[in-house]
Amino acid sequence: MAKYHSPKVLFLENVKNLVNHDNGKTFKIIKKNLNDLNYNIYFNVLNASNYGVPQARKRIYLICIRTDIDNHNFKFPMEQKNFIPLSNILLNNDNCENFIITKEYKLNNEKIKKYSKIDKKPLRIGTVNKGGQGDRIYSTNGHAITLSAEGGGTGSKTGLYLVDEKVRKLHPRETARLMEFPDSFKYDSSINQAHKQFGNSVIVDILQLIIKELIKDGSIYNE
Repeated sequence: MAKYHSPKVLFLENVKNLVNHDNGKTFKIIKKNLNDLNYNIYFNVLNASNYGVPQARKRIYLICIRTDIDNHNFKFPMEQKNFIPLSNILLNNDNCENFIITKEYKLNNEKIKKYSKIDKKPLRIGTVNKGGQGDRIYSTNGHAITLSAEGGGTGSKTGLYLVDEKVRKLHPRETARLMEFPDSFKYDSSINQAHKQFGNSVIVDILQLIIKELIKDGSIYNE
């Protein structure tokens, strides 16, 4: 697509470990292919937790600017100081009855007390079963774990949280909010597909901040 349309800017996002995949060979190939298409590449790993989003989501962002218009001024957005806990974006449990788990679980009361203050990271306070991925319970005083499109366990795709003394998964509306989609956004009627949709998505606010930096940079208006 880039070869055919040759857009001024390409925006690419992937998991943070892309840089190290296959000892760095995969990323090296990606950069070479983009360079061969006459793009300069700017990349950085950004954590949504540092941009006013209550989700620990580290992703590598690649901003590729066509060489004939690039003035080499692009910088990634500065981290934001505003911080909100996961609890600020949650629905009332009355709207989430289908997501409350009925399995037996264990809570660590010492950790619950320790994490009574808000923090900018996921705060693990309990487990379901053996506590494998998808079976870990977190405090809503911290941030959500990374939403995913796949994964197993009781809290697959969203994680589990202690919300008003109930342990539950997240509602699709909550996962939409964690990706900064407005409440007017209509998600898939299938719960599984909706969770997949947001697990595969890009955080809207970070994209907006990057676009603002591109506009500030001035390269895309040089023609």
